[in-house]
Amino acid sequence: MANGLSASLRDAAHAPSEFSRVYDAKAQELLAFLMRRTFDVEVARDLTAETFAQAFEHRRRFRGQTDAEASAWLYSIARHQLGRYARNGVIQRKAVERLGIELPAVSDDDHQRIIELAGLADLRKSVADAVSTLPPDQREALRLRVIDEHPYSDVAATLGVSEETARARVSRALRRIADLIDMPTPTGVNP
Repeated sequence: MANGLSASLRDAAHAPSEFSRVYDAKAQELLAFLMRRTFDVEVARDLTAETFAQAFEHRRRFRGQTDAEASAWLYSIARHQLGRYARNGVIQRKAVERLGIELPAVSDDDHQRIIELAGLADLRKSVADAVSTLPPDQREALRLRVIDEHPYSDVAATLGVSEETARARVSRALRRIADLIDMPTPTGVNP
């Protein structure tokens, strides 16, 4: 069906049951997208639920004509939810609660399936490979700040450098890792 996703989204404005097609088409993809950004199955699942709750609640606002526009609209909502989560440290679940959606617990099998869906094993290897290419001073600064979670003042003191230098080393390390990691993005979406 041409423009199936966008047609289902537009149809859902007047026939709410059509929204299930939107969910079926994009739920796994959005879950993987959010899992690759949060590295937490429960958080990714909650953010996915909140994304679809918001999309359902505001489905009448969708004005696109193509599947790419429908996908971009959904990813925009997902990025907004991710940003809100990052800012607040917790998910704002108002829409989920208003709609009366009850989230079941994640089984061990589902937990593993979500990790596989997001490609985290490959991502871990890519990150490890990228970290191994860092100069020793950047690798150590990154370990102290990101893995050991020390404040920059402690990183600087441990390394015997200024706090500004410690920040620069961590920043360079993170940039290099980001440049070396090839994270796939969904078609037609700029995450």
